Amino acid sequence: VDLGEDRWRLHLLHDAGAVAAASRSAAVAAGGAWLALTFLVLFVQQRRRLAAHRQRSREELETVLRQHAQELRTAQDGIVQAAQQADSGLSRSLEHLPQGVVIIDAALRVAAWNSRYVELFRFPPELLQVGRPIEDLFRYNARRGLLGPGSVEDAIQRRLDHLRSGKPHLRESEKEDGTVLEIRGNPLPDGGFVTSYADITSYKNAARELRSLADALERRVNERTRALADAKAEAERANRYKTRFVAAAVHDLLQPLNAARMFLSALRGRLRDKDARDIAEHADNALAAQDAILNSLLDIARLEAGTLQTRIRDFRLEPLLDALGREFGIVAASRGLLLRRVPTQAVVRSDEALLRRILQNFLSNAIRYTPRGRILLGCRRDGDAVRIEVHDQGPGIPERLQREIFEEFRRLDDGVANDRGAGLGLAIVERTGRLLGHAIGLRSHLGRGSVFSVAVPHGDADAADLPAPAAVDVDAGSSLRGCEVWCIDDDPRVCEATRVLLQRWECTVGLAAGADAALAAASERRAPDLVLLDIHLAGPLDGPALYPQLCARWRSRPPVILVTAERDGTLRARTQQEGWGLLHKPVRPPALRALMTQLLLRRAG
Repeated sequence: VDLGEDRWRLHLLHDAGAVAAASRSAAVAAGGAWLALTFLVLFVQQRRRLAAHRQRSREELETVLRQHAQELRTAQDGIVQAAQQADSGLSRSLEHLPQGVVIIDAALRVAAWNSRYVELFRFPPELLQVGRPIEDLFRYNARRGLLGPGSVEDAIQRRLDHLRSGKPHLRESEKEDGTVLEIRGNPLPDGGFVTSYADITSYKNAARELRSLADALERRVNERTRALADAKAEAERANRYKTRFVAAAVHDLLQPLNAARMFLSALRGRLRDKDARDIAEHADNALAAQDAILNSLLDIARLEAGTLQTRIRDFRLEPLLDALGREFGIVAASRGLLLRRVPTQAVVRSDEALLRRILQNFLSNAIRYTPRGRILLGCRRDGDAVRIEVHDQGPGIPERLQREIFEEFRRLDDGVANDRGAGLGLAIVERTGRLLGHAIGLRSHLGRGSVFSVAVPHGDADAADLPAPAAVDVDAGSSLRGCEVWCIDDDPRVCEATRVLLQRWECTVGLAAGADAALAAASERRAPDLVLLDIHLAGPLDGPALYPQLCARWRSRPPVILVTAERDGTLRARTQQEGWGLLHKPVRPPALRALMTQLLLRRAG
């Protein structure tokens, strides 16, 4: 502060920190106040905008409601106007409808209708008028019988009560002239009822015709079904008769064939001239081919009849392929061919005997139709199955013949000379594969060869490793000298051929005759060392039934070999259970001798 004339200046020194802090606090408070005021202003403005928006929405909703109300009033006024304009009872606005329509007001009086309604019921002009109670129309229809049987008053009252209830309804009514009407009724918003009557006679007639046609069709289907069932039963009976006939015919054919092979075997042992032995060898081969054809026919008959039994189990594939490779390798080598086999560790689930026959047919055909080159036997994995394949280097099969060769007596013309087969092998393969559920495959290229295959499902290795029943050791060099054998067969030629063959083996043939002679001799003579017994014998007894009676008279149970032309799985299981031997006709002498030796050794042991 200036002090006047003395030119002095007075300075007051003071701490200004508190003032600065107060200033800052005041500034913060002022800012907070302004911010609160700003938020308040924004809140007020938002509330005003929301209020204005609600007001506009309410005005728009009221406008829409007024419009809808106006439209409803317009529609109602149109209905009322249509009713009021019905000067002659007809409503022009209802004339375009194909149904007959009648409108009833809340007091159950007629308000409007169209001409179709008049056509359907043929009301007189003086009856159908605006304002007429609907009850009068009901009574008029009741007098004509249109309201159905029963009390007229009750029928009219039911209809009036339903109209008063205001519930919609749908029903059908049939007039005395056969016209069928579909009646639909719906209530009006302000009271009253609208009822339409549609003529559905044509639809009903069509429905009746369709129902009649369906019934007739169903009767025809039932008749055809019965006829097909009868035809199927007749076909099954014929198939059973055919199977029995084929089995009997094959059995009768195998009887002389069996005798011929036994005579031939005995004759070959006495021949010293090489040319004579060659002729006997050719005759034996011819008989063996005849044997194969007859057995193939029997197999096909049994496959078609479904009587072939299967024994499905898990087994390792290597022993089977090894045996086939060694067996057919010799045959292939004799014709200048090379049979190569690929080893495998696969385990499959199938019937080993039937699978072997499938592969035997594949290999036989491969050797038969391969003039030179090699044949390959092996398998490969194919998803959940093992596909066993036989490759050859033959001429190939045309595509048009690849399905036909699986039919009976179908064979190609380009096989090895004098060895074309009977055309039954692949037919048996196809049916056996179908029986086992194994897919049979064929790939072939002309000039390059063919590949036949069968797909077999994988098996369980643990089940396949179970030990097999121990085989009886047969001494191949054992002698039958001095062994007494009975041959029981109803065919004298078979008995004589068997006698000659057994005597050549230095056996004693105690009896060679039928069942009656065997029963008579059993009471007087001791039991033989071995019995050769035919299953099918003349008379009431078969071989398995005759054997216990013979044992009862002998008071002993000598070994028995059953001889039959049938390949029945049940019979095979029984022979295994009883410990009997089993041979199929025609009997091969080496197999007969081996089995006789085996049974005698088993008995001695």
